[in-house]
Amino acid sequence: MSVCCMSCYCTTIGTQLAYYLPTHISCFVPGPLTFLGGNRHTPAEDCCPVKGLLMRIGCFGACAVAFVFGCLTTRLAAQPPQPKLIVQITMDQLRGDLLRDYVPALSQGFRRLESGGFWIKHGDLNYAVTVSFPGHATLATGMYPYHHGLVANEFWTQRDGKWVSVDFSDDANFHILGDPAATGESPKFLLCQTLGEWVKQADPRAKAISLGSDENIPVAYAGHKSDGVYVFDPAANSFTTSTFYAARVADWVNTFNQTELPRYQQRSWNLVVAKQFVSLASSQRTSLRGKPNPQFPHVYENEKAGQPDHPQPYSAWFSSTPLKDEALFALAARAVDAERLGQRGAVDYLAIDVDSTDQVGHKFGPRSLEQLDTLVRLDHALARFLDHLDKVVGKNSYVVALSADHGAADPPELRPGGRRITTPEIEAVLDKIEAIAKANKGTPAELADRIAAELKQVDFIADAYTPARLSEQSDDPFVRLYQRSFRPSFTTDFPLWTTKPREYHPARYGVVVRFKEGMIFDWAVSVHGSPYEYDRDVPIIFYGANIRHGSQPDGVMTVDVAPTLGAAAGVRPPAGLDGHPLSFVFSTGVDGSQSTGK
Repeated sequence: MSVCCMSCYCTTIGTQLAYYLPTHISCFVPGPLTFLGGNRHTPAEDCCPVKGLLMRIGCFGACAVAFVFGCLTTRLAAQPPQPKLIVQITMDQLRGDLLRDYVPALSQGFRRLESGGFWIKHGDLNYAVTVSFPGHATLATGMYPYHHGLVANEFWTQRDGKWVSVDFSDDANFHILGDPAATGESPKFLLCQTLGEWVKQADPRAKAISLGSDENIPVAYAGHKSDGVYVFDPAANSFTTSTFYAARVADWVNTFNQTELPRYQQRSWNLVVAKQFVSLASSQRTSLRGKPNPQFPHVYENEKAGQPDHPQPYSAWFSSTPLKDEALFALAARAVDAERLGQRGAVDYLAIDVDSTDQVGHKFGPRSLEQLDTLVRLDHALARFLDHLDKVVGKNSYVVALSADHGAADPPELRPGGRRITTPEIEAVLDKIEAIAKANKGTPAELADRIAAELKQVDFIADAYTPARLSEQSDDPFVRLYQRSFRPSFTTDFPLWTTKPREYHPARYGVVVRFKEGMIFDWAVSVHGSPYEYDRDVPIIFYGANIRHGSQPDGVMTVDVAPTLGAAAGVRPPAGLDGHPLSFVFSTGVDGSQSTGK
């Protein structure tokens, strides 16, 4: 071949290679670090040295071509694997120390996440009202409750001329399919987008599915736009949805309800914890109001008689056990199959809300043998689900985050200074507040101050916070925690729950209270909702594509989970989030270098 021909040949190869190397090879590949640094839309000639070189190869011959391919190989090798599916798993009331202390007994799904992923052992909620809706919405949005809007499970408002407590998901404009007596659900009080919505906004082909064994919590993950939201409804004894999201239940969910769900609806809940690990749990039998809890084996026929004239329906008993979440993980696998999640060339999203840890924790306590058994069962179900993802989506083709919406207090009988606050005690306090409110002649702000002053005199109340106090700058760490849980005109009646109609509840005036540490109201064996460490301590684990193995003891907030998952999949989050991507959990650093940790 002549020099002239060689020159033309090499120039042609260089030009064609440059043409077939799309700009996203170096600067448009959606990946975990695309939006952490640099400009996504930088012209290719400026950001891709390989392409610029190829356009100028000319007559340097085969050596130059080989050099280019060598650079290209190195460049491609530096790109992190991009997951095709984001999976966000939240286990309600999974206090952080349970995973830390039960490592020997959890040898399957949890072991796989912990040994192959990055585990923040002591994650923090970093706000005060540690109940379910705020926790889930914070994990889903990357925003604190005072920004995403779901500051509690319910708020005190005037409806039909009466002051009542209203659930944040209630929406009478819709209904629950298969449960005509239930109020419909929607995200109308949610003020911002969820991770599932970010995914759909980033790629119109993407799907976002939210599943849960709780009746309303998946709304916090689905947000305003979703391809499917399915919850277990005990009245319907099936997984169903609100008409806000769909006019009918999907065929694959109906098929699951008819053919697979019955396999999990056993009439007894038997102990599966290995004998050598039983001692990890507390040996003390818990009780509520003097009535001891039942013990293993838990048999429906023996436990259904809560009230002799109103026996508990089987579906309600089933909903209080881990059996329903074994079914939930099976449903999640069917969702991956039926919706082809992670298999269609787009980054999809799947949220899984596990509720039995909350049900069991409330009834038996976080350290009970029942809670340990629940975690062992979930450990097995999680392992089966991860194996299914490996088979269908592909290993290293998905990314997972596992966390919790809140922790829980140990039964107060088990801690020094602990105490249960009875309903009569709370009603007596509310009677005093009602008398003050009826006699008030001052301004609303003055009345709020008087109510707060009266509440502070109660022996089980540590402090009371008015709207004015929560609107001011403060160095008080508790004030700052409550500020992140404050939304004007949406004040919760928690923890001063009442069984009577209360027109003058402190929540009407925007006043919230903090019980003293170790004190809980006598609603369940274990309760959460305080700003104390035991209610804010949760695990945070990232696992899968581009996640390195490692751990750290603390220093991470749940508000960081959604931005980190988005970063792992190259999904750009909205501006102004409270949370941020945790670059130290990635196996590849911001500049393409290997990460060395925080």
